[in-house]
Amino acid sequence: MVPGPRVLVVGPGSVGSLITCALNASGVVPCVAYRSKPRSNLVRCPSGEVRELRAELIPLESTSGSWDVVFVSTKAYDAMGVVDKLRYLDFGLAVFTQNGLGVLERAEEVLGADRVAQLVLNHGVYFDSSSGTYVWVGGGRSYLGMRRRFREELRVVAQLLKPLDVEVVEDVEPYRWVKLAVNACINPVTALLRVPNGYLARSGELEPIIRGVVEEVRAVASRLGVELPVDPVAEVLRVAESTARNVSSMLSDVIACRRTEVDFINGAVVELGRKLSVPTPYNEVLYRLVKSLEGVCGSV
Repeated sequence: MVPGPRVLVVGPGSVGSLITCALNASGVVPCVAYRSKPRSNLVRCPSGEVRELRAELIPLESTSGSWDVVFVSTKAYDAMGVVDKLRYLDFGLAVFTQNGLGVLERAEEVLGADRVAQLVLNHGVYFDSSSGTYVWVGGGRSYLGMRRRFREELRVVAQLLKPLDVEVVEDVEPYRWVKLAVNACINPVTALLRVPNGYLARSGELEPIIRGVVEEVRAVASRLGVELPVDPVAEVLRVAESTARNVSSMLSDVIACRRTEVDFINGAVVELGRKLSVPTPYNEVLYRLVKSLEGVCGSV
């Protein structure tokens, strides 16, 4: 590895490859821990340039040593097991990238809230099997922070991810909920209709559904004392437009008959809504439809 911080990326999929690409641009060659070997080491940037990723690949079960920063970029359901693995690893800060709710909470419980942070990633990236490359379609500002805590090391991490336009925030929780609102609309709708993200920005028929989903997320967040920093409906449309060509992770999973992350997204909203006596019918319909798709695929 080149001189610099010791960085480990757990998960060599779409998000892990994007993070590795950003780290490479900052002069860092990370170690990438995998359960299954990467499908590609190429990332096509929004400019059209194809970059070859530089990383040291290691099996996850063989991972040891000391790390300044660990990025956990697996699917949410796999991240739960990674959290337990990190319990026995020497690291300074673990940064989680997962969609939805549950992973960060689990990481805080197991690893300590002062050692874990969340990257709210607002960029689209997917694997294109026809070209054998990960396609980074672009995106907007992303946010990095902890829940009601702050460490100066966060600024260093944000600099390492400079190509992703990462802003460090004092409390990441409101931004996490905005991203949840966005994911709760874009992911299941694109998976059910089998369309790229941009369709949501163009279809007037979907506007009432988007508003219904978002208002339920906002209501649950408000009951928990979390106020969203931006208009979530406008944010859904902005993200859909800025990542118009992106194939959402949930659509990719459905096409490949893999388990989706809907339990951590719409399912989490429904579960919290029941506990807090907040009705969530829009989220529940989307949740049940996607779970039905999983059942059709036989992935659960």
